[in-house]
Amino acid sequence: MASGFVTPVVQKTAASGVANHIAFSHPPIVLYFLKTYISAGRISRVKKTACILTIITGLVLASCTKGGEPVHNDSPYTARQQAYLLNLARATLISYLKNKSKPEVDVSALPDELKVKRGCFVTLTKRGYGLRGCIGYILPVEPLYEGIINRAIAAATQDPRFPRVSLKELDDIQIEISILTLPEEITFSSPEELLDKLEPGRDGVVLKTPYGSSTYLPQVWEQLPDKELFLSSLCAKHGAPQNTWKQSGTISVSTYQAIVFHEPEFGRKGTGTLGGIAGPHGAAIIGSANWQKGEITEKTVQPGEEIEPLTICTPNSDIALK
Repeated sequence: MASGFVTPVVQKTAASGVANHIAFSHPPIVLYFLKTYISAGRISRVKKTACILTIITGLVLASCTKGGEPVHNDSPYTARQQAYLLNLARATLISYLKNKSKPEVDVSALPDELKVKRGCFVTLTKRGYGLRGCIGYILPVEPLYEGIINRAIAAATQDPRFPRVSLKELDDIQIEISILTLPEEITFSSPEELLDKLEPGRDGVVLKTPYGSSTYLPQVWEQLPDKELFLSSLCAKHGAPQNTWKQSGTISVSTYQAIVFHEPEFGRKGTGTLGGIAGPHGAAIIGSANWQKGEITEKTVQPGEEIEPLTICTPNSDIALK
């Protein structure tokens, strides 16, 4: 997907907040827009989740506020699988930010659901601040476990809206994962039929017009619950007149859904690929990014004891990383 894009030109325009527009000198394949609300130099915090996207060299950036309830309720992922993916994302961040390494995954041990190619996002939210990074792919380009590893690193180090996340910052970070279904084009012959076929709160929408293309994740319905306003906003995001969505013969619309889940707390501790040692205050193990470890019952680690690589611990754990 990335090879189909040329280097983007980033422009800023005045809007309600700050809008970064990505323009390509190549005939547009897909063109997404990002809108991030700024207050006192920080991303504004909203109780509901909202994600507005832009594409840069194939990666999609999302401006997300907190949420986390499943948007697509028929989740094919068990609680253990979701916990594993969250643990994998955190262990990846610890490993990469500490020594530029990535976890080695025994693919043969993973369930098939985690090996299927899926579009996914990793969102990082910082306590007391808000969005700290969010990057993903809408289309499936790599196995899910691998996508989580790579998107976690990208969210922490490649989101151009923020400086790189530091290892110390992980003490205040909460991780959220969104897994997407394949976009499916819907057919309609009138604006009224299009409105009838959209399901607020469930459908992510990709709108393509003669002016370009834009998308909103399903969570955006929480901020724009009115269907007409939702589509008008999608038009505006890529520079189209707001009523362009009513021109049925010149547009196309695809929908997709998302399975969204997040860590239950900020600042979980853990070890990277080299492991660690419990500090003077000890540690409490609650999970692992090694699938073969199975489900883990909380275990206390005494000061000075070794902690295995890719282990996840409670936020108040004291760990010296290797």
